[in-house]
Amino acid sequence: MSDYLALLSFAVLGFALEMHLVFVNVIIGATVLTVITRYLAYRRNDAGLETTARDMFRLMVVSELFGGVWGTILTVFMAGLFPSMTAIFMRTYFYPVAIALTGILISIPLIAIYWHLWGRVSPRTHSLIGIPMAISVLLVPIGFRYLFAGLDYMQYTTNGLNPLTALSNPVYPPLIAHTLIGAMDIGAFVTATVLATRRNLNIRGIKIALGTGLLLLVPQAIAGAYYYTVLQRYDPYIARNIAGPLLGYDPTTAMFYPAFYMAIALTIALATTAIYAFYTTLQGKVTRPATMSTGILAEAILILMEYVNDGSRYPYLFINGNTGLPITQFTNTLIPIPPIAIYTMLLSTLAFTAIFSITLYYAVIKRFLPEE
Repeated sequence: MSDYLALLSFAVLGFALEMHLVFVNVIIGATVLTVITRYLAYRRNDAGLETTARDMFRLMVVSELFGGVWGTILTVFMAGLFPSMTAIFMRTYFYPVAIALTGILISIPLIAIYWHLWGRVSPRTHSLIGIPMAISVLLVPIGFRYLFAGLDYMQYTTNGLNPLTALSNPVYPPLIAHTLIGAMDIGAFVTATVLATRRNLNIRGIKIALGTGLLLLVPQAIAGAYYYTVLQRYDPYIARNIAGPLLGYDPTTAMFYPAFYMAIALTIALATTAIYAFYTTLQGKVTRPATMSTGILAEAILILMEYVNDGSRYPYLFINGNTGLPITQFTNTLIPIPPIAIYTMLLSTLAFTAIFSITLYYAVIKRFLPEE
């Protein structure tokens, strides 16, 4: 496959990944927030907190539906366009993949049980059910993020690798910390955004979501800095493409470091906006434009940062210090894919994105979160 088709395949896969992560981060954040808020409602016998927990859970369920569809699209694209990479993941990273799949298989029935039993069992029992549900949801990124760590720090060899060795990847600890804290942060801000769209405002719920998001911004920044220092040591190729000339590096391309600094600027804007929005809730009112913009900014930062983190490895797939294994070595050679097929994938994905956006709007705002 030519370099152009390899780049196009890389872009199609990356776009599907971005869309999947937009929903996955909301799933993680909204799940953890739901379980904590539900538990506090039980302990305090607070009906208002329970209503807030229900709203958070509804948002999580909708995000789970959309995220699952994008996960399927991503898997099909990965297996079809990069079968060699998929085979490496399934062999070298068997245990991390098994962890993630276990999380998926356990979380789906637990989500249904959690919703169905709400109000049908004691608050204490219901709160306890939320614990394994939250753990199972967290197992999914805990497992799958090993794959990204493996791309950043190449442990794969032509003779394969003991699957247990994959669990010791030095890039993984900062990556998963950055991922989980960021997901909960994004989920909190998106929850605040959705609640702010309702006619009957749940000021308390918005305050909880904004406060949680603000509280997590500092550890998220620390985790991000930690992750970058690890990249400097193990992935100098990625680090220099991310930092660019502003930090004294000589990047191989100018496609990524401007997006990184744009994300930093948006993070500052997010912090400022969230502080103002949270302050207004302390005064007993909600500033809708400021509150709604926090979720939008949080998702925009996610998209930019993931674009930078994953795209800056190009033209390599697996990175080894300042070099790596080119993408062209992992494209589908058994069944050559013509350009028209890849264009069709890209166009259909863009069409699905438009349809999903409209459907999501009605599902979250107009239908699935009805006014009370």
